[in-house]
Amino acid sequence: MSQLTDPSVHDSTNAMLERAAAHGVSTTFDRYRAQQPQCGYGMQGVCCQLCSHGPCRITGHASRGICGADADTIVARNLLRLATHGAAAYSHHLEELARTLRAAARGETPFALADEGKLRQVAAALGLEADGPAAAVAEALAQAVMDDLRRESDEPLAFLEAFAPASRKAVWARLGILPGGVRAEVQDALTKSMTSIMTDPVSLLLTTLRLSVAAGYLGLVGTVTVQDILLGTPTPVRSRADLGVLDPGTVNIVAHGHVPLMGTAVLQAAADPDLLARARAAGAEGIKVYGSMCSGQELLQRSAGTARGFAGQTGNWINQELLVATGAVDLMLLDMNCTIPGLKEAADRFHTRLVSVNRMVRLPGVSEAVDFVPQRSGEQARQLVEMAIEAFGRRRGEVFIPEHQAEVLGGFSVEAVSAALGGSLEPLVEAIKSGAVRGVVAVVGCTNNRNGHDHAAVTLTRELIRRDILVLNSGCVSSATQIEGLMDPAAAALAGPGLRAVCEGLGIPPALSFGSCVDIGRIGVAVTALAAAFGVDPSELPVVASAPEYLEQKAVIDGVFAVAFGLTTHLGPMPPVLGSELVTRILTRDVEELTGGRFLPEPDPYKAADLIQGVIDEKRRRLGLRVAEDDLTDAAG
Repeated sequence: MSQLTDPSVHDSTNAMLERAAAHGVSTTFDRYRAQQPQCGYGMQGVCCQLCSHGPCRITGHASRGICGADADTIVARNLLRLATHGAAAYSHHLEELARTLRAAARGETPFALADEGKLRQVAAALGLEADGPAAAVAEALAQAVMDDLRRESDEPLAFLEAFAPASRKAVWARLGILPGGVRAEVQDALTKSMTSIMTDPVSLLLTTLRLSVAAGYLGLVGTVTVQDILLGTPTPVRSRADLGVLDPGTVNIVAHGHVPLMGTAVLQAAADPDLLARARAAGAEGIKVYGSMCSGQELLQRSAGTARGFAGQTGNWINQELLVATGAVDLMLLDMNCTIPGLKEAADRFHTRLVSVNRMVRLPGVSEAVDFVPQRSGEQARQLVEMAIEAFGRRRGEVFIPEHQAEVLGGFSVEAVSAALGGSLEPLVEAIKSGAVRGVVAVVGCTNNRNGHDHAAVTLTRELIRRDILVLNSGCVSSATQIEGLMDPAAAALAGPGLRAVCEGLGIPPALSFGSCVDIGRIGVAVTALAAAFGVDPSELPVVASAPEYLEQKAVIDGVFAVAFGLTTHLGPMPPVLGSELVTRILTRDVEELTGGRFLPEPDPYKAADLIQGVIDEKRRRLGLRVAEDDLTDAAG
């Protein structure tokens, strides 16, 4: 693992940065340095560009914008608009899945109904007829998802009614933030955050909480549920991670983004004997499909292993230019989201073919697009593999692949964890009660340059497992901890004695891979199950959420949902709210009295670990559980 003075925590990334520089490729690391110093007004959230009078900014000389909006209104309004982007993107992902589920039910796609048991279970929970033919049940469920997305703002969500804890529903009803469909909530949020409509900061923050609950139970819980039914519920699988997984002798295709549908179809097509013969005729030894970012995590947890063709996870979003700079990637499938405009510059210097596979994704100068259509995805996947074979024949220059790679045990889900524990969560409950496992922390989300690529996430995860705290990772953080070996069962040696014994007894790592960003919904399901096992509200559990390197709008809605769900939520960089004392105070203190959760900002991962341990120990005391006196930590802050 590299020192903090290095741009990245990963040796492979640092090695590739030298190669990129030698080939004249500008990377996100270079552009980050060029942007320094960054705008302080934007970082504090006190800049408004909503009308032609602006932009306005709050300064020591101007305490209000031209319309009269103060820092509190501007900051709260900007935060709501960020959250709205995230909610909209998540709902788009879910709608594409629902359309694909319907097409699969009709036999129009190469996808099967991979988890019929979950299909019937979910259908029954939603009040649908669950005992008929699987195809009919799947089509009814697809329609139910569409109906939930389109509900009016005063109509209760079926997914929320079916799957949210009763105690949480009571909290949200009391606050008036029980939401309707995501589309209606996004419409309301955008209307309220327009110039001079809703200008009360407290009402704007309540709207943000309400929107997050809608996004949480549709964009997160709904999405992982439908993906499991369509693609399979994750089970523990072995794979590898880091840039060293790339094979210079094969046609290499990378699934990059968040929506795994086209990547899954391409993975199936890559095993076609005719296409393999074409690849060998072009001089390749075969065809391999790799993952980048969240699409890779989705493929890993369902398709890892030689028999199923997935060849490994290359890294998270910051690595995308460096991945191309190896010269070994023939085609990248660009799915929604986190495909950066700078990727085109790197591809131009090598031979990599960039192809959008989602109609939401377009890059300047990139004209090739094979936008996913469920009914045509089989032929589209073959077309993409053919394009990759053609690109392999145009490789030029030296291929350089760092040697680094790590073993990964991934594919954890609530069902998988329960199965590993003998069929229920009771052994985990007992381990927490005894203190062998002090608590659970979901270290999730993105990575960024501000915190030093993956430094904060990896350091925090290491610190937490050392303190007997079980870590659940998802999103770009999963790639970070996989590459550093923390998702190898051998990493149990790095854990505290209690957690180490639990991990060694079960043969699992101390940091469990819960998949992609959207699998934060899976973590929500796990916390719900754990709360039910303890017989308490989620806010009472020794459980904390953490986004030590949060980046973008989907991460904002994730964080707000965690707070609405009742969890103390650590953040590395604070969202752009520090320009308002009121908004900052509400989010970091006052909201805890309303929902049981709050934001806990701390960029230093060692200090963050202390604060998180303090929160967990206080939760344990309130539950009447033992807390070792020599481990007491001041939870203030």
